Amino acid sequence: MPAANSVAANLAAVGTGVRATAAAVLGQGGELFSAPGETFDATLSVDTNAEVPSSALLRPGNSVPALVRVGPDDPGSVVRGLCVKIPNAYGEGRDQDFLLASSGDGAPLHHAALPADPVAPLYSSLWLYLTGLQPVLFGVRPPITGPDVRFGPGDELEFLISPPVGRFRRIGSLTLAGSHPGEVAFSARNSGGNIRPLPPVLFY
Repeated sequence: MPAANSVAANLAAVGTGVRATAAAVLGQGGELFSAPGETFDATLSVDTNAEVPSSALLRPGNSVPALVRVGPDDPGSVVRGLCVKIPNAYGEGRDQDFLLASSGDGAPLHHAALPADPVAPLYSSLWLYLTGLQPVLFGVRPPITGPDVRFGPGDELEFLISPPVGRFRRIGSLTLAGSHPGEVAFSARNSGGNIRPLPPVLFY
């Protein structure tokens, strides 16, 4: 029976990933990106030697306060979300948000929402942004993953971009600080500074 239970659990996880990917394709990622989780104060730092598309936010050496929500904290293998907000990135009340899901690296896997441990190996925007004149995906890679690992203060996550066909590469880091009190709303439509979410990301 344990083997049968394991097979059933794996099939359920695959089904969850297929449904989450289909929802993302249709611009209906609300359930995935609104899942409960822990929110951290954080800092987004762009590497001084980063090769980045032209944008107000992604200037080499730029460092800004951020908020990062991760979840759900479910012990099983489920699709995970990681949402990033840069408050007031472009002026008062004009935030930059990135809504990412546990995914794979390289086309087509970076377009798929994949079940993962509570800290997934990779998180992807799944679909494209137009940054400057370049279509890119955004991503985050934690340093350590696994079923018993959880996010915590002091963690430094790699902040990544990828071309539509290619693999993610580092352009900076997200450093987590303490837990952030209260609820934070994330929306992929919060964007600017020459970073433009394209459909279906636009509808998250």
